[in-house]
Amino acid sequence: MKIYSVLFLTVFSLAIYGQSIVAKNKILLVKQKLEKVPPYNCDIKVNIDVSFINIKERTGKMIFKNPEDIDYKIKGFAFLPKNEMGATTNDLFNSEFIAISLGIEQGNEIIKVIPMDINAEIVTGQFWIDSNNLISKMILITKDKGSYSAELNYGNTKYDLPSDIKIVFDVKNQKMPALLTGDLESYSEEIQDVNKVSKGSIKIKYFNHKF
Repeated sequence: MKIYSVLFLTVFSLAIYGQSIVAKNKILLVKQKLEKVPPYNCDIKVNIDVSFINIKERTGKMIFKNPEDIDYKIKGFAFLPKNEMGATTNDLFNSEFIAISLGIEQGNEIIKVIPMDINAEIVTGQFWIDSNNLISKMILITKDKGSYSAELNYGNTKYDLPSDIKIVFDVKNQKMPALLTGDLESYSEEIQDVNKVSKGSIKIKYFNHKF
């Protein structure tokens, strides 16, 4: 009986290890695709949705040099969140991590990524990867900045860049409205519970790319 138990545990461990390697290789393919994107700039339209802020649609530009150097030129407010979904994800992929496949959902493989560094800002990341090795959805849980999630749609842009993204974030952890400046349509300081973490969202459309 003990022999069967040992054999079972060995086979089970090898299967989990094999799945982990496959999942990690999938993430590395995503990373390789992201690294092939050259510097570019594009026009953007931004809509922000936070319960106590009313702000009209804004237009501006995004200047991309690399995932850790992204600049947004938007008159009226400091972009939120500025680079968490780019630089933070890049840091996660460039560090040692464990990847676990959680199965398939609507044609996307769900992979959980856990950094090996216990001091890393990201506690865990979960990614929905499509058949073209593109991220269609992601959730990042951080130590100090709450959680972020994003849904990405792709058009016919070169280098498979997203045509629009919806980012959902924890409002309390973003210390609103400190990241917003000027020209608000309206703002209410009457927040029901200052300790309550509510959700805000940003929708961004990207177009007129110039490489």
